[in-house]
Amino acid sequence: MRTIAGGSAVPLTAKLSSGGTVRWQLAAGTPGSLSADNGATVRYLPPAGTLAAPATVAVTASGDGATASMTLAVTPDPGAPGLYQLAWRTASDPTMLSPVDAAADLAGNVYVLLYVTGQSPSRRGGPSLVKIAPNGTITNLVIGEPTSPDNTGRFSFSQTSEKAGFVVDRAGSILISTASEYYEGGDILKIAPNGALSVLAGGGPVTQAGQTGSITDGAGTAARFRKPIIVGIDPDDNVYVLDKDNTPRKVTPAGVVTTLSALPAGLNADMNGNTYAFDEASKKLMRKAPDGTSTVEASVPYCENFTPAPPLTCLSGNVYSIRPIGGASYVVVTDAGVRRLVLPH
Repeated sequence: MRTIAGGSAVPLTAKLSSGGTVRWQLAAGTPGSLSADNGATVRYLPPAGTLAAPATVAVTASGDGATASMTLAVTPDPGAPGLYQLAWRTASDPTMLSPVDAAADLAGNVYVLLYVTGQSPSRRGGPSLVKIAPNGTITNLVIGEPTSPDNTGRFSFSQTSEKAGFVVDRAGSILISTASEYYEGGDILKIAPNGALSVLAGGGPVTQAGQTGSITDGAGTAARFRKPIIVGIDPDDNVYVLDKDNTPRKVTPAGVVTTLSALPAGLNADMNGNTYAFDEASKKLMRKAPDGTSTVEASVPYCENFTPAPPLTCLSGNVYSIRPIGGASYVVVTDAGVRRLVLPH
């Protein structure tokens, strides 16, 4: 869950099966406070003043020997609504790399996935990743062609589609798909903050001529995908995938894959439960409220042909992804670059 320093209180609810009293505790030294120490429902009160940097807050509910905890992310006030340029490369970085997707962690770091676009996958090489700290510092995290943890050499990021998608979990691990434009199958890989690579789920690509992948539920490498595209992650670190023919699937932190009837309604939502998507037909940014109502986000206009000149105050070109950063902020990736979107809050 995410909120803003100085923003509205966040209600927290817990219930004991015995009907006993729930006790609440906020981790020592974290910003904000709780409205009460016990009760079925309390409120987390964000710090009233300014916050210098994003902070994570651990809240624990306990009683009758049972304990449950959750993590909230508190971000500084994002500032006035609008679109702001987000620098994602330094002057020495290769100019042939283009941003295609983005994600963020609870600490406020933004990650941008880069590909050499405009070439066939067999020629463009593996994707690269950059990390943008809240203070704007850019760190290159090159994925390239990692060594397969089972020594089969089956991971070929040079074949991975730039539409395959990635997310970042609460611990800062990167979850990325190896879905190929040419082959079926693929994996969901986990890249830990220390760089360790593991297979979260999937059986690898199917590269033999005439063979296809399958949509098979299961755990870890027993699960099978056809063309998995990662579209989001929820507060419990479950990863959501659109497989072949837009089949919705869920991958738990333990790697258990199940096929769903639909994706969660609140996936990629902001602190108020709103989600945003760009409508290509009308060229407008659409806001979907928690009740399913869709309206035009009038504060973000569209402009053709990248005009007016930068810094752009409107969306232009193709919109590849819109992912929440925290509070009322999103990171937007278009063929005009990467920008931070601050919505009315």
